[in-house]
Parts: sequence; C-alpha cells; structure tokens
Amino acid sequence: MKALIFDFDGTIVDTETPEFESWRLEYAVFGVELPLALWASLIGTTTPGAFEPYSWLESKIGRALNRETLRTRRRAVMMDLIAAERPRPGIEDWLAGGRQRGLNLAVASASRRPWVEQHLTNVALLERFDHLATGDQVERSKPAPDVYLLAAQKLGIAPHEAIAIEDSRNGVAAAKAAGMFTIAVPNPMTVDLDFSEADLRVDSLAGLDLAEAIRRAGG
Repeated sequence: MKALIFDFDGTIVDTETPEFESWRLEYAVFGVELPLALWASLIGTTTPGAFEPYSWLESKIGRALNRETLRTRRRAVMMDLIAAERPRPGIEDWLAGGRQRGLNLAVASASRRPWVEQHLTNVALLERFDHLATGDQVERSKPAPDVYLLAAQKLGIAPHEAIAIEDSRNGVAAAKAAGMFTIAVPNPMTVDLDFSEADLRVDSLAGLDLAEAIRRAGG
C-alpha cells in the first residue's frame, strides 16, 4: 500500500450529525419529524435523489417556504454544532502512523473544496494531507468513483495501491468502483446501513491497528 485516502464529512470530522440535527430542529419548527432513514439516503453524495429537504418539508406542510430565510437560520445552527466537533477517534493516530510508514495521505470528498479546507483547518489537520480531491473538481459525485480516481491521480499512484476510509454507502461504493480496499467506519447517522460492500467494517479507527489494515489490504 502506498496511500490512505479519507472521506471527509462523517469520516474525519462528524459534520453529518450536526447537519441532520440542524434540519431536524428546522422541521420541528413546523411540527414535522425528519426520519433519519430518509436523511441517510443523502449521505456521501451531492447527486440529486428522490429526497430534497426543502421540497419534502413543503409537501408536508402544504405551502411554499421562504427557503433563503430557512437556509440562513439552519446553517447558523449547523455551523455552531460543527465548530464543537473534533476529529473522530483514531483519525489523528492513523494520519501519524501513515506518515511514519511513508504513506501518502489524501482526502476524497463529495463536498466542495472550500468546505473541506475550512473544517480541516478548524481541527488543525489541513496541513497533514498531501492532496485534496473534492466534489467541485469532478463531473460525477459519489457513488461514482471519480473523486477517488482523482485522488489517486494527484498522488501519482494506482487506485489499488490505496486504502479508502469511508462512513457512507455512497462513499464505499465509490471507493470500491475505483478499485480500492475500503474500510467502512460508520458514524451515528450511518451506523444502521448495510456496509456489506466494504472490505472491512469497524466501529472506530481507534480499534483498528494500521499495520493490520495494511496486511488485510494485501500489504
């Protein structure tokens, strides 16, 4: 193995729980419950799907909303919640261990580069990565493999020479389609999803030795 490639949202920092919570609170203002199972279908991709949060809320209350007002209010709540988040357990140890082993380190995120840079900076991890591959740099979002293929290209490696770390089904599908050994590390939003496509599933990177992961990936 020559590289570790990490998803960002929900994998390095749990931005997904704060985002869901901000939407849940917004829905509650209108007396509507936001089902977690419905929300989970969106995680890990920016590709439009059957569920669009504003449209779904409008369908439940039977009228149009001032989306800009809602967006501003909800985003403020979300950003406050994200600001309190730290790197997920095991992330910093894996970054340090990867560097000690001479592995390249990259991010492959469906989110836009400014978002990823901002939140990596907030947790003092931006400089730990050799490259960022983000959703605004590719044509297709996860579950298409584009962003993982871009990360491998930036690192100058073949996709099979990287281990991908993901928290979502869309992300796992993308990494596997790119030809990477893929580890699923679910967060509270995705813990109940089916990750059978992943090569390995663990509750936390803190409970998985990097050397063992490399061995399982074929060295």
